[in-house]
Amino acid sequence: MAENNIDEIDPIKASYDVYLQPRVHTDRQVYVLQYPNRSSDKPYNTECHSQPLKLRVKPNSGMVEIDVPIDTYNNYDRYKGVEWGEALKESTAAKGKGSHGLPGGFGIGGIQPRGRGRGKTEEDEREAHLATLRNFAGAIEREQALGKQTLGGQAVANSETNPKYMVGIFRKNQLHLTPVDHMVQMRPQFHHIDALAEHKKLFAARDSAAGASVTRAIHMTVKSSIDGEEDSTDTMAQRIAATQAEDWEHHHYIDENTDESWTQFEHFYIGDNGDEALERLPRLATALLDNEYLDAVSAPGDEARLSRSTKTKKGKGKGKEMEVVGTKGEAIEDESSGVSDIDEEPAPERPADEDVTMSEAA
Repeated sequence: MAENNIDEIDPIKASYDVYLQPRVHTDRQVYVLQYPNRSSDKPYNTECHSQPLKLRVKPNSGMVEIDVPIDTYNNYDRYKGVEWGEALKESTAAKGKGSHGLPGGFGIGGIQPRGRGRGKTEEDEREAHLATLRNFAGAIEREQALGKQTLGGQAVANSETNPKYMVGIFRKNQLHLTPVDHMVQMRPQFHHIDALAEHKKLFAARDSAAGASVTRAIHMTVKSSIDGEEDSTDTMAQRIAATQAEDWEHHHYIDENTDESWTQFEHFYIGDNGDEALERLPRLATALLDNEYLDAVSAPGDEARLSRSTKTKKGKGKGKEMEVVGTKGEAIEDESSGVSDIDEEPAPERPADEDVTMSEAA
């Protein structure tokens, strides 16, 4: 009776056939890029005038960066844009294939950009920036003014303890699932500020006695302690050096509303030849019962799991204990030595023709 009431309150609205595919392609990977600082109604695409210009990846370290255009004609300080743009261009050229921030090893042990020319003062640089401003459009094209924003992040490492994400798309009454290879949260990177800070620091020290670049060994360690594992010590400098040494892989970014994107989108469906191809696919079958499945996904100390496997009912007396084992209602009565202080009354007799109905509580 109770089950019927539940069905009436929460009826099934729709039912879908679920299809799983191992990968989109053997030589392709699925990246999900999340933008926590960007509203969902303003995606980075052509329609919002913010299609990413460049995309680069460091597969081994999991680093991902994209460059998105910024509006340089509204709410934009052109002088600051030129100052940042020239510093970033000079720093990038000096670093070669290097970068800034974590992907660039935070500048530790890397090639440092050169400072201002000898004898060049701050006033000389200011005059040079003002000269660049006279042709601002050309400065944007030559990347002498900052016309892009860099977003970056690191992919979540794949491990047994981390969740496994999938991309799902619907077609009629079908749900097609494809596993995600990498999940990355993209946040603003301030490489232009780092480049300008390097520029000013080198200029300030160019004529001092300490102006000569001296390589110093920096030793940083991080300890991680995970439940059930022994404490392990890893050198952070080794991670930074490995990330810095890895080269960027550059990729072409295709807008989501192009024909090429929609063609690739079709690969997320299983059975391109229609429903007949789907009928020939092997069907998944489970080897677990309902309770076994719940036990498998429950925590080791989950009370619900313990209650499904063993139920114990204790009376108020000191020596009477009833234990119910399993789910089939088998009972084992264990009476310990001693006298119970509970006076049990005999069960009332019932007529032979009386029906008794028993139901198991959910």
